[in-house]
Amino acid sequence: MKRHILLSLAALVLLLITSTSAFAQRPAPRNTVAPKRTVAKVNVLSPFTLTGSGFVEHAFSSRVSAQLGAFVTGVTISDVKFKGHGFTPEVRYYLSESKIAPAGPYLAGYARIQDFKLTVDDNDANKQYSASYAPVGGGLAVGNQWIFNSGLALDIFFGAGYNSGSLKVNTGTEDDFDLDFLNILGSGFRIRPGLTIGYNF
Repeated sequence: MKRHILLSLAALVLLLITSTSAFAQRPAPRNTVAPKRTVAKVNVLSPFTLTGSGFVEHAFSSRVSAQLGAFVTGVTISDVKFKGHGFTPEVRYYLSESKIAPAGPYLAGYARIQDFKLTVDDNDANKQYSASYAPVGGGLAVGNQWIFNSGLALDIFFGAGYNSGSLKVNTGTEDDFDLDFLNILGSGFRIRPGLTIGYNF
């Protein structure tokens, strides 16, 4: 757990340094009311995949922000039970000349670090097999975030990326696990849609 948090923070810092060195900070446009710098939000699509996820975003300039997302999940599909968590550090570059981050359309680069524990019950042999799977990856996203006067924030985004990892069997063999199941857990090319609702403060 600590290793994943440290990796997430390291990736976030690296992305932030890269983005802020590439783009000079711009002054706020005239007659523009700046939103507050931080947004806390939840992904309202996550419950459809039996997952809970949330994000905290902070703007470091009028164009650049950094975001850290986290999720937890647990479900049984076929005969495989899995529980897991993950982190998504992200840097966003806001494109609008008339709005200030974290509001408006943006481009984003993100990393994804995940950790899953898998178990399979063999009732005939009265045994339980276990394995772990920790894919890592990254990708790009586009989106738009609206910050309303009430403080309500609405963020819609769509991304695509690639994740890779290998199954580590603790008890049993790889034959006891459906390796096609790893595609569900995030291996290979993945799309990343999202709709979040939150509060700007």
